[in-house]
Amino acid sequence: MDKLNLLAQIIGFGGTALTIIAYQQSKRKRILGCTVISAALFAIHYIILGAYTGAIMNILAGTRSLVFMNNTKKWAKSKIWVAVFMVVYTVACIATWDKWYSVLPLIAMLLTTISNWFQSEKKIRFLTFPSSPCWLVYNILNASYVGIITEIFVMSSLIIAIIRFDLRKSKVKNEVESEVNVNS
Repeated sequence: MDKLNLLAQIIGFGGTALTIIAYQQSKRKRILGCTVISAALFAIHYIILGAYTGAIMNILAGTRSLVFMNNTKKWAKSKIWVAVFMVVYTVACIATWDKWYSVLPLIAMLLTTISNWFQSEKKIRFLTFPSSPCWLVYNILNASYVGIITEIFVMSSLIIAIIRFDLRKSKVKNEVESEVNVNS
């Protein structure tokens, strides 16, 4: 591995750390805040690797997260943002098309664009999960070793967060409701 590739992997590792931390956050704004910084680091990582579709998708992802973080404010409230980002991602994919697998980051970003619009952390986690296999294949084919590791950790982190925040809370809520109904 040459020095430039090593630098790309180190920068990507910073993005990895923030990505893992993001999905362990209990608040939507924190999830999206971590993804802004992570996206910037991964954009640099992919630029160094020459994987330009991945780079532009991450630049757009950081911008999208900033907008969606503020979607309770008037300027960012409109659902038109979802459509705008979906169109921009599609155009960016076409503009940076390299090989068939350039479509994989596009699919991933379309899924996360929809998920990040929601106010529900649960919906964010469930809809974001399918994007990881797309990025995993893209990273394998672009020799993004840290990207491969990232997606393995992201999938693990999302599973843990889904169990921790979504399934356990639902189970506890159902048990409490059942107990209340029995005692009534």
